[in-house]
Amino acid sequence: MSTYLVNGGKKLSGVYEVSGAKNAGPKLLISALLTDQSCSFKNIPDSPDTRKIAEAIEILGGEVEQLDAHSWRITCLDIKQIEIPESAMSARQSVLFIGAMLARMGRVRMPLLGGDVIGKRPIDRLLAGIEALGGEIKQDGVYTDITLARTHEDSHEDQVFAKTWSSGQSRYRFEKNTHTGTESLILAAVFNPSEVLLENCALEPEVDNLIDTLNSMGAKIAREDDRHIRITGVKKLLSGKATKSMYDRLEAATALVLNELAGDTIEVRNIEPQFLTAFTEKLNEFKKNKKVDIVTDVHPGFMTDWQPLMALLAAVVGEGVSTIHERIFEKRWSCLRELGKMGVHYELYRPEDDDPSGYNFNQSEFESTEPHAARIFGPTELKPAELNSHDVRAGIDVLLAALFAKGESVIRDPKDHIARGYEDIVGKLTKLGADIKKL
Repeated sequence: MSTYLVNGGKKLSGVYEVSGAKNAGPKLLISALLTDQSCSFKNIPDSPDTRKIAEAIEILGGEVEQLDAHSWRITCLDIKQIEIPESAMSARQSVLFIGAMLARMGRVRMPLLGGDVIGKRPIDRLLAGIEALGGEIKQDGVYTDITLARTHEDSHEDQVFAKTWSSGQSRYRFEKNTHTGTESLILAAVFNPSEVLLENCALEPEVDNLIDTLNSMGAKIAREDDRHIRITGVKKLLSGKATKSMYDRLEAATALVLNELAGDTIEVRNIEPQFLTAFTEKLNEFKKNKKVDIVTDVHPGFMTDWQPLMALLAAVVGEGVSTIHERIFEKRWSCLRELGKMGVHYELYRPEDDDPSGYNFNQSEFESTEPHAARIFGPTELKPAELNSHDVRAGIDVLLAALFAKGESVIRDPKDHIARGYEDIVGKLTKLGADIKKL
């Protein structure tokens, strides 16, 4: 368990450098499973999730070398293990091993996935897609075993690589958007002998970062009108390639909010503004009106991961009442509960248009008594408190809040959420003048 001690109230200024994307970089490493040639990856965040993904590839049989803090070389010449190690499963990106291993080996075994406090995050949409395209799934309460029917096989260095699905065109439509589900099905389809058309796919730029990487390696993946992705199967293993992760748009938004809280004294570097449009529009609206109304949505809408940040900003320097309607996860208010310990005034409520069909989580998880919106009242003079980190974004939220509460706050992070989401966050904040220690 990690514990942060924060002596808040210090003036912050200087340069904040955004790292490679947590939700893109580690997943790029998995693409190395689709080739027997050496791949190099740059701008990968130096994070626990990256190391878990790298260790899992090594256990599967890949040769893994970390060249420097943000660069890796991976060669997957001989992959014979099909079971994804349990140690990798706490990294959300591990879901992509399903598609990559089905493409390369035709089968995969992995421990059952769970959820967390913001929602169940089920992979049922991904599993439904695999079944619709010919896959077979078996679960025994401990493991999930998945296979894809083979139409023909190629031998390479005494290893079998599956060519999956029937000839012609296969089609699958996601009931609702799923980020990692889209990516995993893309990976699974790279070597199929037919075309695969995926509909209602995720539009996140992290997905495109993976698509660009795979195409540079020889895959044939194309986005078509809006949310359609067409994969034309290739018959050979992909080629090795040097590729680079995009920068982290969630960390960029975090740094921009930090700058607002600090009084516009921080320069934020490595921002890719084209990926922050929905956020910066709402940030500018807030700066103009000192309050804001937000409805979270799938990309290109306002990200659910941004809403705790705007809630903090609205509470601390806002004037009047701001609202947030959370439509992606069924339970995402742990940050407000923790901020309440610091004096933040808020109230949860059910919005008038509380229709199950308007949410991106499964309708089976919809509870009519569950509040899906919040009113946040500002401004607030934060007071120090003993706080808990319940997930990655709630964790960084209370850490930022503690920086602006005069006195010592203690943040307990039993699952190390903050370090998972933010590379060297203590070092970055200390350089700005923060008094913070991680135990």
